[in-house]
Amino acid sequence: MRSGLAFLALLGGVSVSRAAAQAPALTVIVQDGVPRVQTTALLADGKFVGLMRSGFPLRLHYRLELWRSRSGWFDQYITEAPWDAVARHDPLADDFVLIRTGGSVARYGTPEDLERAFDLPYRVNLKVKGSGNFYFLCRLDVTTLNDTDLEELTRWLKGDVSPNLGGALTRGAQRLLVRIAGLPRLTLEARSETFNRREN
Repeated sequence: MRSGLAFLALLGGVSVSRAAAQAPALTVIVQDGVPRVQTTALLADGKFVGLMRSGFPLRLHYRLELWRSRSGWFDQYITEAPWDAVARHDPLADDFVLIRTGGSVARYGTPEDLERAFDLPYRVNLKVKGSGNFYFLCRLDVTTLNDTDLEELTRWLKGDVSPNLGGALTRGAQRLLVRIAGLPRLTLEARSETFNRREN
């Protein structure tokens, strides 16, 4: 009996260390002045997959900011580029749907396939102008949606309508209920390396 418990404890330790090794992460890579944002291990612990299978779509809200680094002064904010994605489970097809800003829709047969889609670096068209030392700062907020939120956000991602600002109070109450219910939320931040740009 003791050896069995010891084995279970060891197995539990392995799974905990594996989950710790696969903690969600956000990375910003700059290649030739162009930022690429990558999200890794977002679905690794299974919580968000379970939520999607239970009918709670995920909203991924990204905000990438460009900053100029200044020695002796506060860094200077230049501009930003926000974008969204919605991931949900389709129970009829038993697959996962990913909708990105602009209306692109992709379907994935398994959570692992969806995870690989998040893992692909996402190229952001945020141009750096002027000369100096710059860096990118990215924030990702992952939250759950109800049916009304999903319908509104899906239409907005496809460019059909603008977001309903009148429903802000309702959405605030819904976010409070999500927190009270203990549904997981996630916020990740990442900063790129500082790079130098000289104006031609």
